[in-house]
Amino acid sequence: MNERRESIVLHHQEMVLWVESLNSISKEEWFRPIEESKWSIAEVISHFVPWDEFIMNKRLPYLGSSDPLPPAPDPQILNEQSASKGRASEQSAVIQSFIETRNRLATIIQEIPEGAWQQLLQLGEKELTLTDYLEGLSDHDLHHKHEIERVLAKQNAQN
Repeated sequence: MNERRESIVLHHQEMVLWVESLNSISKEEWFRPIEESKWSIAEVISHFVPWDEFIMNKRLPYLGSSDPLPPAPDPQILNEQSASKGRASEQSAVIQSFIETRNRLATIIQEIPEGAWQQLLQLGEKELTLTDYLEGLSDHDLHHKHEIERVLAKQNAQN
């Protein structure tokens, strides 16, 4: 496995462990917005699940195919639906759903043939390799992870 591929797989494994650790935060922290007019931790974690499912069902199966990639869902609609589900679900259920979905995604990524990693994907007007696409998704994860870590550190400093 090449270095970038290993890094992507490791990222997903680390995200699972990190999200699992969120079982230890209080319900108050879980449902509190991370900033004014922003999502709560529950909503952030919940929104990863449908996007992971989209990648597994509407992106990765098209590797090696000449078929065009299906269009992405409307991000605002999908994100609001998943945020709503996060607000209405138990903390442990959201975390478990993330873990199960992300573990499935990590397994699928590990099984991608070596030659497919440099395959070009056409996403709207943008063309990028599968590696670049998956690294971009990892960067998105890390953006949210850092937001959550900042708010939790700030809350812990105040206690």
